[in-house]
Amino acid sequence: MSILAKLLTETEAYDPEYGGGLCNHLPLALTALDQMGATPSQLNDYRRTHVSWLEKLPEREAAPAGAWPFRKADHAGFVDLQADFRRRIARDGWEAVLQATLPELAPGITGAAFHGLIRAAMGVTSRHEGEIAAGLAYWAAHWQRLGVALGAPAQSEPSVDPMALLERLRSDERFAFDRSKAPDLIDDALIAVGGSSGFGEVIDWLDAGRCSIADIARAGGVLYGATGDFTALHTVTAAQAVTVLLPYVQEPKILLPWLWQGLAAAYIAIGRPALPDADTIAAWRAADTPAWPELLRNALAQDDEHAVKLCYSTLSLGRLTGDRLFRWLAAREVGALKEFGLPSWRR
Repeated sequence: MSILAKLLTETEAYDPEYGGGLCNHLPLALTALDQMGATPSQLNDYRRTHVSWLEKLPEREAAPAGAWPFRKADHAGFVDLQADFRRRIARDGWEAVLQATLPELAPGITGAAFHGLIRAAMGVTSRHEGEIAAGLAYWAAHWQRLGVALGAPAQSEPSVDPMALLERLRSDERFAFDRSKAPDLIDDALIAVGGSSGFGEVIDWLDAGRCSIADIARAGGVLYGATGDFTALHTVTAAQAVTVLLPYVQEPKILLPWLWQGLAAAYIAIGRPALPDADTIAAWRAADTPAWPELLRNALAQDDEHAVKLCYSTLSLGRLTGDRLFRWLAAREVGALKEFGLPSWRR
């Protein structure tokens, strides 16, 4: 058993949340660090310094069978769902369980601020069956659908350009949102956005049959680049997670419309900020940034779990797309771009 597998198995004893709704990022950060080349010593040290605030799961002699799908959207059902997914994976294999489960989970992709999705994907990346079960259970327990389309005719043809659709959201006053009055937790803010007038139609604005995951990932990257916002960060890490899970669905449009909806909700939740023009984005791509090996060394030295995840996600998305935007994001995250400073959430 690798050191990562050992540490991930140990983390299964901890609740996926602590402190009244904050996400336990330890297994996500450990997997990201491992993927970026962390040594066993670095993984052990990170675990030691990031476990003290976590909360142990309650002990149970045996969980009832059949929790999935009947405990879906039941926050208190995590332990039973985790046990059920473990049984299913032991019986059918994790690939088959993903193929059977993802279509039903997809509409609730933003649950727990995307962290069920992200944890399931990190479990696949690490090939750790316990983490896949935990991720699916967290996603299922916190499943939430944002807005329901009422069947009104579309006002325009669907677009393949998520950036153009964000601009459309910015110009549509139905989606004005007072961030100062938004709930503190990302999860709750997204739910509030989902209840706004007209939001149910937004999912159909995207031509999911022709749009690619790279297009949505770039839009999330530009939004995070422009704002350095904590909520926007999660649109990048969520997009990377979807790239991991796409091979386990029959077609991309099982996941992509819901990822787009989550990106749209996040954009509204942070106040629909102005987006950079093409020249600004081109300048980011052309900026003189350290090479990836140096960026990864800096990433391994990051203490904050979100910074670790962001660096890994940009590495992965950069490899997938070849887009230097993601290298620029990683460089800013580790403080290698002095003229830009750190993202706003880290200042």
